[in-house]
Amino acid sequence: MIVLIRVFYPDSDSPGKSAYLPTDGSCAEVYFIDVGQGDCALIHSGDTDILIDSGEYQSLPDVCRVLDSLGVKELDYAVVSHPHSDHMGCMYRLIEIYGAGTVIMPEIPDAMIPVNLSYSSLMSAIEERDIPAVYAKAGTVTNLGDAGALDIIAPVGGYEDLNNYSAVIRYRFGETSFLFCGDIEKEAEQDILSAGNDISADVIKVPHHGSGSSSTRAFVQAVSPHYAVFSVGQENDFGHPHANIVQLYRSVGAQIFRTDLNGTVTFVTDGKSVIAPEKQAAAA
Repeated sequence: MIVLIRVFYPDSDSPGKSAYLPTDGSCAEVYFIDVGQGDCALIHSGDTDILIDSGEYQSLPDVCRVLDSLGVKELDYAVVSHPHSDHMGCMYRLIEIYGAGTVIMPEIPDAMIPVNLSYSSLMSAIEERDIPAVYAKAGTVTNLGDAGALDIIAPVGGYEDLNNYSAVIRYRFGETSFLFCGDIEKEAEQDILSAGNDISADVIKVPHHGSGSSSTRAFVQAVSPHYAVFSVGQENDFGHPHANIVQLYRSVGAQIFRTDLNGTVTFVTDGKSVIAPEKQAAAA
């Protein structure tokens, strides 16, 4: 029998961001960190820490605050879903501060490699620290031992839009799973469905911040999430998330969380069930 205790996370002053943790340590925590208009998530289980994206450069203090509160000393994996600054703007600084065992990123055509400080600094940080960097290859499974497993779902094709090259990661812990979708759009979603991989998940990080260019009904139904997290900035210029996309996730029974309204959203799983924050605040 697993006994659950109530925990208030150090980056939160709201009861809506509390959760319940098993006392025996046999759990995983997934933090969707509020980085404004961008993406950043941390998987934390025992001594294993996996960071997926980082947000813009100015998000560095917010990300460090969460990592430091959990006692993170080094990242086991740093995943760059794709090289847009709202997803990897401060990743190089996080690698400089915490290091990383391995960096995972998609292989993209030379013509689409960005010419900006964030990307060049990231590549320099990887090279200077002699960190293994591997391409996100669909079908790859990384066994994390007691911390679960990572399935790389995408990219599965070639595209004209960099968003569609996003590394899509499915994290499995026991019987539960979390799907991280980067900024994939409809074309990549269709390719993922055509590949026939299992993409069902208890929790989904909604593709492309809830843009109308993503989250086709077929894709959402295949995931069939219990919880949908929209990583968006307050009053952002893009109108994210789009109302019809929020309604689509509600229509399949998903409970909605938004970083612009809820702040950092934390889920805890014991491998049997996923425990969500107690309240949805304004996102309800």
